[in-house]
Amino acid sequence: MIIAVGSTNKTKINPVRDVFNHHFKKVKVLGVRVNSSVEDQPLSDEEMFKGAFNRAKGALKKVKGAVYGVGIEGGLHKYSYGWFERSLVVIMDKKGNFGVGSSGGLALPKKVIDKIYKGANLEQAIDEIFGTKKIGEGIGMFGIMTKGVVTRAEGVKHGVAFALARFLHHRVYED
Repeated sequence: MIIAVGSTNKTKINPVRDVFNHHFKKVKVLGVRVNSSVEDQPLSDEEMFKGAFNRAKGALKKVKGAVYGVGIEGGLHKYSYGWFERSLVVIMDKKGNFGVGSSGGLALPKKVIDKIYKGANLEQAIDEIFGTKKIGEGIGMFGIMTKGVVTRAEGVKHGVAFALARFLHHRVYED
């Protein structure tokens, strides 16, 4: 079974591989570059969903023989208690059916939000504040903020598992 992921970042590809290998045999996961058609730093749940949806659809089209396309889009959303960061995951099949899940998340400190308002994306803001380099390709903001208890890949893994539930229990989701 071929799974296409709309990213070449291993912190997105590896969790997809882990979750699909848990449920299926002979899984091949391929990461490809696709356009999300959203801003580099999504600032709403709707924008994150649109980006993840576009990535899943684009990956499915780009990889010949893929059974599922997976799109993962991190971003922020403003709530009454502040800016909250998480990733949304969309898994799509060839019929256009899709499941949606999300990682856990956390409220971001004002210092990070201030840098984003000045034009930085989350990775750039975290790298500048903590002196890291391309943190989004490693333990991620989750890893820095939790001191390694939850990494970016682990957070994404939850979102992938939740999005795949739609296909593991398809009869429940059908009308």
